[in-house]
Amino acid sequence: MLYLFIIFLSAFLLFQVQPLIAKLILPLFGGGAAIWTACLLFFQAFLLLGYLYAHVLSKCKSLTTQVSIHSVALLASLLFMPIGLKELVEFDQTAPLSDILKLLVLSIGAPYFLLSSTGPLVQKWLSHVYAAKPDFTPYKLYSLSNIGSLLALVSYPFIFEPLFSLPNQLTYWSAGYIVLVGSLIVFCVQLFKLVSASSNEVYAEKPIGSNVSDKDSNDNHQVIGFKLDWLLWLALSAIGVVLLVSITNAMTQNIPPVPFLWILPLSLYLLTFIISFHSPKWYVRWYWYVLFILSSFAGLLMFFIGSQFDILSQVFIYSGILLSACMICHGELVKLKPSTDRLTLFYLNMSLGGFLGSAFVAFVAQRFFTQFLEFPIALVAVFLLLGCCTYLLRNSTVKDNNKSPILIASSCGVFAVMLVVGFVSLNQQFKENTVELSRNFYGILSVKDVEVNGVVERRLIDGTTSHGTQSLNAELADIPMSYYRKDSGVALALQHLFLTPQVNVGLIGLGAGTLATYGRRGDNYTFYELNPNVERMARQYFTYIDNSKANVEVIIGDGRVTLQKELDNGDANAFDVLVVDAFSGDSVPAHLLTVEAFDLYFSHLKASGVLAIHVSNSHLDLTALVKGLAANRDYSALYFKTEATDTEVTQTEWVIVTNNQSFIRNTKVKRLQSEWPNDNELVWTDNYSNLLSVLK
Repeated sequence: MLYLFIIFLSAFLLFQVQPLIAKLILPLFGGGAAIWTACLLFFQAFLLLGYLYAHVLSKCKSLTTQVSIHSVALLASLLFMPIGLKELVEFDQTAPLSDILKLLVLSIGAPYFLLSSTGPLVQKWLSHVYAAKPDFTPYKLYSLSNIGSLLALVSYPFIFEPLFSLPNQLTYWSAGYIVLVGSLIVFCVQLFKLVSASSNEVYAEKPIGSNVSDKDSNDNHQVIGFKLDWLLWLALSAIGVVLLVSITNAMTQNIPPVPFLWILPLSLYLLTFIISFHSPKWYVRWYWYVLFILSSFAGLLMFFIGSQFDILSQVFIYSGILLSACMICHGELVKLKPSTDRLTLFYLNMSLGGFLGSAFVAFVAQRFFTQFLEFPIALVAVFLLLGCCTYLLRNSTVKDNNKSPILIASSCGVFAVMLVVGFVSLNQQFKENTVELSRNFYGILSVKDVEVNGVVERRLIDGTTSHGTQSLNAELADIPMSYYRKDSGVALALQHLFLTPQVNVGLIGLGAGTLATYGRRGDNYTFYELNPNVERMARQYFTYIDNSKANVEVIIGDGRVTLQKELDNGDANAFDVLVVDAFSGDSVPAHLLTVEAFDLYFSHLKASGVLAIHVSNSHLDLTALVKGLAANRDYSALYFKTEATDTEVTQTEWVIVTNNQSFIRNTKVKRLQSEWPNDNELVWTDNYSNLLSVLK
């Protein structure tokens, strides 16, 4: 059947373009996890617009008019093929959300808008074509569309991303869209002929409630009432998306935000839609409620100590939380679904709720919360919404395995209160040594004072990872600590050049500004820092920059993007040393570790220059990648691993890439050099990178 193919393919294309286009824009905006949050906001907004278009178009009295209008729109959208990024003149890298949205609108706005309208439009048309068939349920087609979406997401990191370059992926997606448009035009012609054969009867909406094929929906509507129905549609949809975004943020806080870790939460989110909409029998409220009770309190612990788990444990626990919570949200949505007369209105409200949830995280949470508070708030909201739905539907024909709805409703309130009390108590302890918490588009920064061996140290923490430490003892304040301490790889790179009267150093990533300590009078240290909050905190709470003897400059913006602009303007910096230390949490932006990135770095280095790359990481083994990139361009790569001690609790790893024979043959360098952890070599390019290849 043609309509099954159309619904499946449209959903497949709708969700496959999401990781594709997001990965494409990552390098332009610093490669941080917040890029995906911004993309989700765009996807939810255009899904809402597509559903609104479908709802408004379905109000036209003539089916032929609807079909004609949509056919013209489909043909016009072919003008945007093939898809690709449209160039913007300038980006505001300090607050890039509006620029990201603008870029997405210009690049894929039109085809994405029409794709999002396809499912509800086709279902609406079919609900009237097959109105005489009582066994036809258009809501099951929504389950089919989500299967297409799920397959698109699952296939991307395991098939399309590893096998095809980004330009080829864009070409194949565009070809698929053209096939979809052709199929839709054929389907529209068939509908047009069908209406014409029926004496061109005027199409009109049935009176509300006239569809008796969905008895449960009508019974539920009688129990609750339309206005409360509408509010619950919004709330349940919104909380599901808030959980999706907040859990994705949590999982990508210390792992690079690449498609695999975007896709897993989104796949689970879609899976709950598939299960819930395929058959109401698959959602057994009592079972999912018990699972959510357990996972919600696990989520409370993960909020504070999640970084102490390995990546597989984090993914497993967060996945369980998302699955149970979204099953409740979407299972209750199905219990509240209306008859097919309100089908497009139902989908419109679901998409509006999803947009509001995404907007809440992107605008409200980022602006007013200094922590990821949207996560525990959403967990509490699930309890409250479940209690509300259970109580209001207590007299409906939908049974819950004979479990008392009053018991579930009342216990939801109890667990919500317990969750709030537990969070407040743990959060007070968590913030006990906090000097400041700050949040912006790029994430959460905190400054904490921690006592180690009787000495108080001040740390700049991005997410859960320290990005610089300074002793508050005045006598020790100018001694570099942590990853940047004496005899570390980066210290060797900077100190070896002390034989020259003046050095020019570039540093991608500021942190607390620790490396400025190595600067001598007459030296020039230029830091490239993406997050403006980092510079503010480094200057306000640490003294490394102010006390440095070197001339220190901080340039706000993504390091690679800024270096490329400088090179395009004819300004090659001729650095003696270039340090790449730009990680957010434990996450290293992939666009900083590609062949093209290395070519750019060495364009800014002197022939005898040294490239120092920080590869310390809890979850990723970047040594094979850096080694492979160096070999690809015929440079020597030296690995330095400095073990933790009683006074320095952090192990640090650096790779030095250079052909400077004086450095390579230096006695101290040879003595401190470490054996490579393995013999593997990897190479990434701007068009190809694969996170799975570097996971520990």
